[in-house]
Amino acid sequence: SLAFAGIVIWWLLQASKHQIVPAYSTEQQKSAPTVHVSTRYVASASSPQWLEVSGTVQAELEARIASKVMGRVQDVLVREGDHVRRGQTLVRLDARDLDASIAQADAMLRAAGVGYENARVTARMEASLSAARIAEAQAKVTQSEAALQAATAKQQLVQAGPRPQERVQAALAVSQAKSVLALAASNLKRMAELFQEDAISAQQYDQYKSQYEVAKAQYETAQQGQSIAAEGSRAEDIRAAQQAVLQAEATVQETHAGLKSAQASALQTDVRKQEIQGAKAQIGQSQAGLNMARVARSYAAIAAPFDGVVTKRLADPGAMASPGAPLLTLQGGSLRLEAAVPESALASVRKGASVPVHFDALLHRSLTGQVVEIAPQGDAGSHTFVVKIDLPMRSGAAAGMFGRARFVTGSEKQMLVPASASFEREGLHYVYVVDENGIARVRMMTVGDRVGTAFSVLSGLNPGECVVTAGWDRLADGSQVAKETR
Repeated sequence: SLAFAGIVIWWLLQASKHQIVPAYSTEQQKSAPTVHVSTRYVASASSPQWLEVSGTVQAELEARIASKVMGRVQDVLVREGDHVRRGQTLVRLDARDLDASIAQADAMLRAAGVGYENARVTARMEASLSAARIAEAQAKVTQSEAALQAATAKQQLVQAGPRPQERVQAALAVSQAKSVLALAASNLKRMAELFQEDAISAQQYDQYKSQYEVAKAQYETAQQGQSIAAEGSRAEDIRAAQQAVLQAEATVQETHAGLKSAQASALQTDVRKQEIQGAKAQIGQSQAGLNMARVARSYAAIAAPFDGVVTKRLADPGAMASPGAPLLTLQGGSLRLEAAVPESALASVRKGASVPVHFDALLHRSLTGQVVEIAPQGDAGSHTFVVKIDLPMRSGAAAGMFGRARFVTGSEKQMLVPASASFEREGLHYVYVVDENGIARVRMMTVGDRVGTAFSVLSGLNPGECVVTAGWDRLADGSQVAKETR
């Protein structure tokens, strides 16, 4: 093409001025010795098409360390560049007010415990008293009903008048009642001793006392019956017997009312149970308050959430820490190159694929990274998707560093020339081409990307031409060569 012809003419002019390579005249070519060189024919081959995208190195993990509570910074235990471990304390806050909150919550918990024990003791005492009242009332009911039966029997005896056989029965009744009374008195005496020794409850003692009172009343009734049977009924005795029955009936009603009152007072124990439940809930609330105070106290020691490096220190001792206000910046995990890939090339990117990465800041060092994440949503303005490439350990890269990644997007057919055949002068690439007569001529060429150990040739060479791959440093333009083609 005209452009290529212009380049060749310009190169010839430059070569004549600066003598880029030496040249032989016709006479010199005839007398010059033959140089043995290695050669190779230029051929077309398929090579991958690359898409190069730029990005910035970012840490896998980054956290802005802040306090959860308001407080004055007491100590900052790290500086920028320090390596820290997970759980290591980074910042300490003044925690005197938080310690006071713990002490207050602990005191409230102890007070709630005392209130709970008092409620339990009160409930037990009232339950015991209530049971004793009910037992006493039941004993009185039994006693009054027995007295009523005795009064009724006496009235019947008085009204009926004595008979011979009744006198005998009355004597037997007195004897029997006396025996029962003696047994009840003996049992009561024994139970009284056990009660004084706290071997039995008050309720059991009251039952035996009630049995004694009933036996005593029955014995007195039997004696009166015997006396009536002996003397016979009189008008005043009949009236007295009737009056005794009425009085006994009134007593029975009174004792039944007393029993109902004692049973009603027992309902107070339900109220005490509710008070116990309330006191127990107060303990739970106080315990929760103490736990919260301890958790708040733990916020005074701010620890590292992961292994990493301190990249920024934003506070010093004496500063006031507010919830959410950053004190330090921490980075950790592996380093990643985050590159923006056009959506048209996104189909060529695969998670887990190995990708060559180049860093100018590392003296043009190239690394091999691995695609670990592809953003599920792209940028609507630039139509690009962020691809994160995990860098190898000890790569030398640092967060914020600029880098370029290359993705294979396809393949193309192109001419390749071995990199060993090319030499560079003043920014231009040259190669020795051997013609059919074995004469080596310097040829300028335009190269593209490097493909393994070869360069892609954009212009300056044609397929099938023979180029010198080794020994060209002993040649001059027009040298006679002996080819060793590979």
